[in-house]
Formats: sequence, structure tokens, C-alpha cells
Amino acid sequence: MRACSSGLLLALAALSISAQGQRLPELPQVDTSGFLPAIRAQVELAERNARERPRDPAIAGALAMTLHAYQQYDAAERAYSRANLLDPQNFDWLYLLGAVQMAQGAFDRAVKTLQSALQVRPGDLAAEMRLAESLTAVPDWNGAVAVYRRIVDDRRECPQAWYGLGRAQAAKGDHAAAMESYGKACELFPAYGVAHFALAAEFRRLGRKTEAERHIAAYAKNVTSEPPLDDPLFQRIHELNLSSQAHLERGAELEKAALLDEAIREHEAALANDPGNVQAHVNLISLYGRTGEPGKAKQHFEAATRLNPGRSDAWCDYGVLLSMQKHFDEAEKAYQRALEINPDYAEARTDLGAIYEQLGRLADAEREFRAAIHDRPDYPPARFHLGRILVNEQKYDEAIEQLQRALTPDDDKTPVYLYALGATYARAGDRAHALEYLQRAHDAASRYGQSQLLASIDRDLKALQSAE
Repeated sequence: MRACSSGLLLALAALSISAQGQRLPELPQVDTSGFLPAIRAQVELAERNARERPRDPAIAGALAMTLHAYQQYDAAERAYSRANLLDPQNFDWLYLLGAVQMAQGAFDRAVKTLQSALQVRPGDLAAEMRLAESLTAVPDWNGAVAVYRRIVDDRRECPQAWYGLGRAQAAKGDHAAAMESYGKACELFPAYGVAHFALAAEFRRLGRKTEAERHIAAYAKNVTSEPPLDDPLFQRIHELNLSSQAHLERGAELEKAALLDEAIREHEAALANDPGNVQAHVNLISLYGRTGEPGKAKQHFEAATRLNPGRSDAWCDYGVLLSMQKHFDEAEKAYQRALEINPDYAEARTDLGAIYEQLGRLADAEREFRAAIHDRPDYPPARFHLGRILVNEQKYDEAIEQLQRALTPDDDKTPVYLYALGATYARAGDRAHALEYLQRAHDAASRYGQSQLLASIDRDLKALQSAE
């Protein structure tokens, strides 16, 4: 018998039936005319590879992941399905197929797909979380509770699972359990905005206004903040996205989670794709400054101001960097330049006042703090710094008023503000209120895991308690 030509073999392969007896989905073809040139070339290469090797599950999966990276969910689903049929025991293609089904709102299908993925790799955290989210969306509250409960039993330090469990419990009407779950999520990740919002709703339902307002304030401070989920497959998809904005968004999420080295990598990736991205340069001033690399921070300040000399935030962040290095004269000039560009910049004005405070120029510092409060009445650091100056001037009533107004919203600086308020009451001779606020400072510092501050508060609290 005559051997088949390579072209005929490719044609037969494209029409072949999978090992499971199902016809393989056609390879998708996406209109790339509106894509940026680099992205168009990337997608077209993935499509070409898949057509040249139509029976290779890894190549079909690579095409699917590329399409997934650019939210081409329908086409990605077809490519993932093809990869899965070619390699049914590969966890990656099942899991990512379930993820794109979720992205399209096909939660019933996603549940079945993710259950199959977990049969291949039992206990995978990312797959279990997405399965629980899909069950919640169906909705199947009992199923969702069961999966979330399984996750927190195995991984008690997973704030996302506690939050998801709380949602499902609340939907079932078990509000006491939901409050406990939401509280655990907030405890594990204090900047978890939606968890604070959900807990505030439960407190409002019970008429506990003070607690509700505290959590609403925490939500307002962290509206978009949530803990990162360890998901290597989604990280690979993210890395395929060549758009600078995707890297900036991911970098911002990582910064909120205090993963500064990872945030830097994302911002540098954004600049690799777009060296003229001013926002990436501005963000890296602060990131490199906070990770102890002032030379790199200065390079990005110079790049940002060369591209756009009118970026007041670049000048302000550079002022912070110089202040950290004790270069106060240069920092003062940087803050003043930021304020020339944007006279209502409360952060720059407060930072300038803080320099004056350190240099003993208290009248200048007070002027800047009051101006910052005038520009932005809801900016706690300005009120805190003004309160400290007023304490030193023995103007205790006004100092207490300023420090009280610094307590909203509740965030990781609140323990310091509470501590200062307790100390101010003590200096004013109001022992009862001093004890109250020092205890609140103790509880807040404990909640935020601020061990050094906690030791100082404990020392002062014990001294005040023993002073009868």
C-alpha cells in the first residue's frame, strides 16, 4: 500500500476522532485585526503552531492559554476542550476549561469540569476554590458550604475560603456562622475589603452600628484589595498577556498584599513592553524605595519626570525617598515642587510638614498640617501629626479632637493613632479615657500583628494601671 503524504496525514488528523470517541472541536480562529502588533503576532503564532501539529495536546493547550490571556473565552474553551480530549488525564486543561466556563457564566458546566479536574488532582486549592465559587453561583449553597468547609479544614489560614464560606452560610440563613467566617477572613487578611463589607452588613442586621461603621470604614480603605490566591496556572496565563496595563494591575494587587518584590517584577514587565509608561516608573519610585534600592528608585524618578515633568506624584514619592535617606533639604524641594504642580496635594503637604516637625520647625509643620486638613478633611495622617504638635503645646482638647478624627477609616495605622490618643488623655490627666484608648490600641495592634508597637502599648498600659 502506498504511504500517505504528510499533507494527507494532516488533513486526516484534523478530522480524526479522539480516543474517547468524540469528535475533536475545530481549532478556533480569532480576528486579530484590532490587536496591537506584538499581541497579534503572538496569537497568530499560537494558531499556526496548532494547525501544524493538530494532534498535540500541549500545543492546543498553549493556544487556549494565549486566547484566555486576552479574554477570548469562547475560542479558548474550544481549544481547551480539544486539548482535554487529546489528553484526558491532564489536570491543566480540565482546570482551565472550568475557569473559562466560569468566565462565561456557564457555572453548571464549570462545576462538572472542575469536579473532573479534582478527580485527576484531588485537593488542589485553586480548583477547589473555583468549584466552590461555581457552586455558589449556581446556586447550590449546601454544595458550596461543603467544599469551603473542606478547604478550611485542610487550610485554616486561607482567608478567601473563609469569606466564601461566610457568603454561602449567610445565603442559607446561618448568620451567626457567617459572621464568624467573615471575621476569620478579616483577621487573616486585614485589608480584605469585601469581607469587611459583608461583616458590616451582618452587624447592621443586628443593629450594632458602631461595629458596622468600623468595618465599612475598613472596606472604604480597601475596596479592591483581596488576598492573592496561589494559582500557578493563572500566573502563567497572566504572563502571556503582553499588555502593560495587565502588569500594572497585577503589580498593584501584589503591592496591596505586601508582596513588594513580586510587584516590582510586574512593573518592570510593564516597562519591558512599554518603556514610556509613566505610571510604571512612578510606582517603582516607591517600590524600590521601600525595598532598600534607592539608586533604582532615583532612576525611575528621573525617567518619570523626563517623560512628564508635571507628575506631582513622582515628585512626592521622590520626596519620601529622600526623607528616608535623611536628605531633608532635597526632600523639602521635592515636596515643594509637587505642591507647585498640585497645590491641593494633601499627602505631599503632610509629608513636608513631617520634615519640618523632625527639624524642629514646629510652626511651619503646623501650617502645613492645617493646610492639608483644609484640602482634605478626611486624611488621617495630617490630623495625627497636627495632634502631636498640639500635645507638645499642651493644647490637649484640640489635640484629642484631631486624634479622634484620625481614627476613621480603620486601617493598619489605627493602632498608632489609638496609642497616641491614649497617651494624650494620660497627659491631660484623664486616666479613665487613657486606659480605654490604650486598651483599644492594644487590641488593634494585636489584630494587625504589630508586635513591636504592642510591646510599647503593654508597657504604658501596665504603668498606668499600676499608678493609682
